[in-house]
Amino acid sequence: EIADEAGKFVAHSNLGLCLGSLGQHIEAAKHHQEALRLAIRLQSTHGQSIAVGNLGLLGSRQGDLVTAKACMDQHLQLVQSLHDLSAEANAWMQLGLLANKEGNFEQAARYFEQARRIALRTGEQGTLKRANCNIGIAQGNLKLSQHMSMLAQHAAENAQ
Repeated sequence: EIADEAGKFVAHSNLGLCLGSLGQHIEAAKHHQEALRLAIRLQSTHGQSIAVGNLGLLGSRQGDLVTAKACMDQHLQLVQSLHDLSAEANAWMQLGLLANKEGNFEQAARYFEQARRIALRTGEQGTLKRANCNIGIAQGNLKLSQHMSMLAQHAAENAQ
């Protein structure tokens, strides 16, 4: 209550993260939304990127992939405007994970590839390893999906 607006932004962000970890998603979302409002009022692009990214992660945990993707797209645009390559690589990774959850494996591989390129440029070995792993998973999921479709087609043809 006694904090300035920047302090309130931090408090709401932290409350949102804590409540999200406790599974209290609606309350967590309210705090992340308030953090976003404060960041907008403060004209803080960095704060906005954090708040909208947190909303995206919360949406993903809840299984609300539409909201999660919209928030992550916005987060990506904000971090790109800030030229924050580490956060950009993370945003691409999150978008890849969301695309994988949606079953859009080709798109997921492209998102992970974007993260991989940035990690190569910045020398972030952990991100590079995760991106490479996730590219393999996305491509494996795509090939499995195609293989299963082909098996179903052959089974249908043989049943006739």
